[in-house]
Amino acid sequence: MFNLSRRHLLALGAGGLLYPRRARASAGTDRKFLFVFCPGGWDPTAVFVPVFNAGIDHFEGDSLESFGDLRLVGNPNRPSVSAFFSRWASQTCVVNGFQVPSVAHDVATRWTLTGASVDGLEDWASIVAGNSVAERVLPNVHVSGPIFPGRYGDASVRVGLNGQFSRLLDGTVLLENATPLPPVSVAREAREEAWVRARMARWGEKAAAGQASRLAAAEQLALERTASLTDVSDTFAVADSTLYGTASVIVRALSLGTSRSGVVAFGSGNNGDWDTHSGNDLQIELFGQVFSALDQLLQDMDSLPGESAPTLLEETTVVVLSEMGRTPLRNAASGKDHWTWTSMMFIGSGVAGGRSIGGWTDAMIGQNVDLATGEVDGNGQRMLPAHIGATVLALADIDPAEFIDPAVGTVIEGVLA
Repeated sequence: MFNLSRRHLLALGAGGLLYPRRARASAGTDRKFLFVFCPGGWDPTAVFVPVFNAGIDHFEGDSLESFGDLRLVGNPNRPSVSAFFSRWASQTCVVNGFQVPSVAHDVATRWTLTGASVDGLEDWASIVAGNSVAERVLPNVHVSGPIFPGRYGDASVRVGLNGQFSRLLDGTVLLENATPLPPVSVAREAREEAWVRARMARWGEKAAAGQASRLAAAEQLALERTASLTDVSDTFAVADSTLYGTASVIVRALSLGTSRSGVVAFGSGNNGDWDTHSGNDLQIELFGQVFSALDQLLQDMDSLPGESAPTLLEETTVVVLSEMGRTPLRNAASGKDHWTWTSMMFIGSGVAGGRSIGGWTDAMIGQNVDLATGEVDGNGQRMLPAHIGATVLALADIDPAEFIDPAVGTVIEGVLA
């Protein structure tokens, strides 16, 4: 049996591995999800707004580019964007012109990821992970970015960017406290562990159906999870701070079946910042990096075996979004300010690819949409974050009405294959 030391027991408790996961009673399978979040507010004119007039400032060299029925913005300074859509347009659905009802970063982030601005609602990735059909050791792998787990806190594990989770697994992170713990001899640790196990056994005998037995069962479950995770600990090592390097952690976890979903953020700190109130041309570089990484990640996923499909890509949906857009016109500092209208992408499994949903007016305001078809319709609905969330949950085979009031958000059926 795998030896669980006192250090391992403490580490597993901190990592959430001691607690049983909730699984759905369903005969279905788990579609997997990779969420890529671009914090700060990206400029959709760089890729998603193929409208050219005096009321919209594009980047120098921008022009209309088509990939089948997808009409996008091309630019020789962003070759990775064109390369991505040349390869993956048939599996990509672009949602244009949905509105986030805020221009404050924190509030807009909560709107985008939970469908409302109020506290207490879970983000889409946490709901997907917390309602997994299969029992997974790490249902939601959180590498970086915002997360609102709520009641599904036990389903999300923060692995971090600096090897924190691997150190948590082997217990060494507990030796990094500001006040070092005095060393404990091997013999003393063995005696303490034997004493704890004996006490747990006696509790189990006295209260077979009570808290003691549940604790003993949780310990045994932790033993099994630790053994399986230790075998694949290298999975959670982040190679570098690029989007490809950080998101690859999630791809490996999805491929191994340890996780159903994962969240990674890109575009802050060393990578640059999407919040371009000045120097909006930085968006060219950031979009170039995002699409280059997405191209590599999808190629990796297309070469890895899936659990319920021939490849990981065939059972995984990639969701790429930012919390807001940027104004159609530049300001005096050659930047663009916050704008409530924006775009996002669904890629991969379950997605009606090769098309866009919605559209733009000449003033870069999103148009109303017939949600059943995804076509622009003046008598249709304005798309809001709750519509995006309902569509994610539908792809996850979760009833959106359990989490989203149909009065504020229903499924965009045009996204679904």
